[in-house]
Amino acid sequence: MGLLDGQVAIVTGAGQGLGESIALEFAREGAAVALLERNPETLEATRAKIEAAGGEAKAFALDITDYVAYAQVVKDTVAWKGKIDALVNNAAIALYGTILNDSLDNWRKQINVNLEAVYMGSKLVAPHMVERQYGRIISIASIQGFAASGDAGPYNAAKGGIIAYTKSMAVELGQYNILVNAVAPGFMRTPMSFVNGEDETTTPDFLEWYVKRGKVPLRRTGLPEDVSGTVVFLASSYCRYMTGQLLVVDGGLMSTF
Repeated sequence: MGLLDGQVAIVTGAGQGLGESIALEFAREGAAVALLERNPETLEATRAKIEAAGGEAKAFALDITDYVAYAQVVKDTVAWKGKIDALVNNAAIALYGTILNDSLDNWRKQINVNLEAVYMGSKLVAPHMVERQYGRIISIASIQGFAASGDAGPYNAAKGGIIAYTKSMAVELGQYNILVNAVAPGFMRTPMSFVNGEDETTTPDFLEWYVKRGKVPLRRTGLPEDVSGTVVFLASSYCRYMTGQLLVVDGGLMSTF
């Protein structure tokens, strides 16, 4: 469709789930996509899908908390295409536990990947966007940034931090024509929906309460492609005067009692 023709985007966590879907959608809309992912096999699979469909992608296997490597990827992307139009902060991990039985190590791992890497990735690309007086920084938050399941405190804290920091960056970078927004998905059927070996979106309790009884008004779980189109909009020229905002993509879940 060409909504992103000529753009260059970086997508983190691009090897599976939401990140893969976002990367594929960006490529379909005409963007050249730098794919960041720590798993080389899934990374290569995403790159191959994009190129098989006639798109353009470059794969970078790295841990995004390795900021020396991340900085090099940003430099390589600029060398590859001469610019960075959009950064999608998507990569995340979830380790479940409560304040009574969780560990400081698990807290730090999740904050490092889910929040600190958002800060550092944005910090690394922002100077290039400032130089061109144009850019889009889009971060994937979660409804758990403002609502809790009761067993994912560090994850919730990081996602809530993304929401707050999105507003802060929007204020800081608005003068440079850099728009900063976030997307909060609800229940999504991705590899991260597997908890203790079971897809939480397919359990009898989930299907009864959220689907049949309409706790999710659209009466289905979300799919990655339900989110990726929203991210494309935020990166496109249709989004010109929206910054510091959170778009909730949850099938109506947060609108119900």
